[in-house]
Amino acid sequence: MRRAVLAGALASASALAQMIPAPKLEPRSWLTLADVIASVEKHYPPLLAAVQDRVIAGADVLIAEGRFDLAMTAGWEGDYLGYYENQVFKSQVEQPTQFQGMSFFSGYNIGRGSFASYDGKNQTDSGGEYRAGLRAPLFRDRAIDSRRADLQKALIGRRIADLGVDQQRLVILQLAARRYYDWLAAGRRYEVAKEVLRAAETRDQQLRATAGAGQIPQIDVTDNMRAIYTRRGQVVEAQRGLQLAAIELSLYYRDERGEPQLPAEAMLPPAFPEMREITEERMKEDIDLALKRRPEIQRFSAQRSQVEVDRRLAENQLQPNIDFSLTYARLIGDREVRRGPDDLVASLIFDLPFQRRAAKGRNASALARIEQFGQRERFARDQVVAEVRDAYSALVAAYQRAKLLRQEVEVALELERAERQKFELGDGTLFLVNLREQATFDTAVREVAAVNDYFRALALYEFAIAEAMTRKPAK
Repeated sequence: MRRAVLAGALASASALAQMIPAPKLEPRSWLTLADVIASVEKHYPPLLAAVQDRVIAGADVLIAEGRFDLAMTAGWEGDYLGYYENQVFKSQVEQPTQFQGMSFFSGYNIGRGSFASYDGKNQTDSGGEYRAGLRAPLFRDRAIDSRRADLQKALIGRRIADLGVDQQRLVILQLAARRYYDWLAAGRRYEVAKEVLRAAETRDQQLRATAGAGQIPQIDVTDNMRAIYTRRGQVVEAQRGLQLAAIELSLYYRDERGEPQLPAEAMLPPAFPEMREITEERMKEDIDLALKRRPEIQRFSAQRSQVEVDRRLAENQLQPNIDFSLTYARLIGDREVRRGPDDLVASLIFDLPFQRRAAKGRNASALARIEQFGQRERFARDQVVAEVRDAYSALVAAYQRAKLLRQEVEVALELERAERQKFELGDGTLFLVNLREQATFDTAVREVAAVNDYFRALALYEFAIAEAMTRKPAK
């Protein structure tokens, strides 16, 4: 009679075995990592703030392009109290271009009154004078000048801003993945704790009835109550862990308004995703991919390109300045001046500072900075290789540990079943059954931690190889 009653009482304890591992179910409404990543891409404030760096860099490009805007100048001058009384109006529009440093201009002048011989160019025919021409540098400023240098640096700066956003995105997505797996692990611990408590509570009702009939000693009921109190404490602790993990995840998982939302317990997936083993050959291939993908390496290269622009500009300043200009002028209206009516004026302007120390200093500074960025890029590449190898080592260790703990759980379950059978046959005690159940629970919790460590290591590995760069950000 004792065996039959206890067999029914202890049968519920086998439910714990069903929790480890969890059954495979088809996805329904639980929260996935893809959902969290999509929420981060759309609503995570630090990432949205980082994206503004792209807007700022785009504005810098617009500022640099503004130096090539069409410019208009106009002025009026009158002389009334001197021997010569006159009025002069001048206007001009000028369009600088990026081609060979050339600029084009056109204008209109009109002069009225009497002029001294040295101001004769201000006097025009009755209809005024139209002018058009061009200016072109022949040596200095031909290949590059300050305007084109600023524009080139701004364009590179926009690329640097993009890489900076990508770098922050990688870090944020890695943190989001780790918070998601922490929440999933906390949910698994909570489910295991509830299940082992449920087994003891179900057994308590049947033990009390059996003890009331005098078929088992009262101490078995008391011992089972001790196990219930212990397991209730474990449930409270696991529930608090789940709540904390949900709160931390809510910083990344947000609603359509961008407000943090706590993922409900019902949104917990029934199990971790399947673990996969990564071979050393795959790791070596991923190192090459990481060196191509990682934004910080490309950033150093872009920064070096910016300084290269400064070097080219400094070398440009070492050259002599010879500017060529060509102007065509057309006087219209009644003839009042002897020049014209058509003029074509060509000119050359030569300028060369002899010492050119400023240009030499800028050139030396640029060369040193180029060497700096070259060494920094080299070390960054070494760091990336080390990070990938370290992440791979951690991932392999976590994978092996999780597999060993899964085997340990199976052994613990086998020992638990054996101890329960001994008790049913009258050769064991409830105390030992509780110990075996607690041992199975502890091992299951350690397995959950090991699997969580694996997926956290996987998130770190994917960060090291910049896996997220293969996925386009959500719009």
